[in-house]
Amino acid sequence: MTELDGKVNPHYLENVMVVADDREVQATEDIYADNGMKLIAKGRPINRDMRDRLLERKLRKPLEDCMEVASGITGADCVRAAQELLDQHESLRILCSVPRFDPVKSLGEMSIKGRLQTLLTVYCEHRPQKLQHAVGVALLGMGMSQRIQPGSADFAQIVMTAGLCHDVGELYINPDYLAPGVRLDPQQWRHVAAHPVVAHRLISDLPGPCRAASALVLEHHERMDGFGYPHGRMGKDIAVGSQILALAEMLGGMLDKTSAPFKQADVAVKLIPGEFSRPIIDLVSLISHRCQDQAGQGAPTGKVLQQAIRVAEQLGRIDSLHADFEDDFERASPPFKALLLSARDRFERILRAWSSTGLDAHPPHMLSDLPMFQDKDVGQEVAMILQEIIWRLRELERELRVRVQNTSPAEMPALERYLSHATNRDKPAEVAVAV
Repeated sequence: MTELDGKVNPHYLENVMVVADDREVQATEDIYADNGMKLIAKGRPINRDMRDRLLERKLRKPLEDCMEVASGITGADCVRAAQELLDQHESLRILCSVPRFDPVKSLGEMSIKGRLQTLLTVYCEHRPQKLQHAVGVALLGMGMSQRIQPGSADFAQIVMTAGLCHDVGELYINPDYLAPGVRLDPQQWRHVAAHPVVAHRLISDLPGPCRAASALVLEHHERMDGFGYPHGRMGKDIAVGSQILALAEMLGGMLDKTSAPFKQADVAVKLIPGEFSRPIIDLVSLISHRCQDQAGQGAPTGKVLQQAIRVAEQLGRIDSLHADFEDDFERASPPFKALLLSARDRFERILRAWSSTGLDAHPPHMLSDLPMFQDKDVGQEVAMILQEIIWRLRELERELRVRVQNTSPAEMPALERYLSHATNRDKPAEVAVAV
């Protein structure tokens, strides 16, 4: 990670090098090592020939402040991406249709320069569709901000800035940890979970709305029930703008994956009571209702049946394990017991979500006989609930590992024995990635 203390982060520098392979990256001032040695003169290119020189020494000023990418990201680029997204997604148009508010105009008027422009440009270049994702989250955030705090242009600008910058911390993470489908051990996950902290540090001392936006970026993976990261904040400790950004990112990831992103989000924010505040939940329900005509057909029967059996079996295993491990847990340390109680409470809420489908009344081997699974398509909401339950079980497993390792590492063998039974894996030492 970077502390902006002079040491160049190798992963960030490699992302810069990738950009420099295709576009001109130039020093905007003389770049000095902390001992006074000039490493790169103003106006000189920053390319792979300079890589080792930059990594070997600490710098007087952060590299991010001493370079620029030719034809870097501008407000006009954000406007073009925003217009494309609005043309593609009716739900996004509905959300952003707020009287006397033009989110596209706000993007076009945003001042993007200096470190902010460098970070956004490298971020949007380092992986495909990153500009669209950042702009999509900014649009979603602005639309929600105007519905929750109508007429507050300053608040909308803060949320917009946070939306554009929320994931720039990814540039400082080993890219292997961010590959699709990768599973990480707790130590690797800690690096991924630090990306909000890194992004916060990168933009918190920049002018304009960046300082206020950095606070939202820091909290955009926190949840009101305490099961978020990086700090596990709870309740009123999490700002409403942070909740808006969290939901905007969730929706941003759904836009191209489902025909009804707000319907999926409506299921997600209600699945675990206490994760989001009532105004956020009500807003999602409102937009979901207005977008109902977009809802597509349910998922294929075979896939949903497979998911239902998988969920039923895992929930049954976990529910029956508590008594089997009761003696081990009674001998555990107080911090470990507290974590287990918290995890048990969250599991009970997941069980209630499972019960809402009506599938809990049937043993796993009989689910295929239900009329629901005789139809060509399964109810969309049931499919969505199953998808969310599968993810929340992975999330619960991940958070237990990370938190036990942080607070009571001596209890890790007991936790691993428990999780190996709960997940039916011989060696469950990995956690799923979600950023």
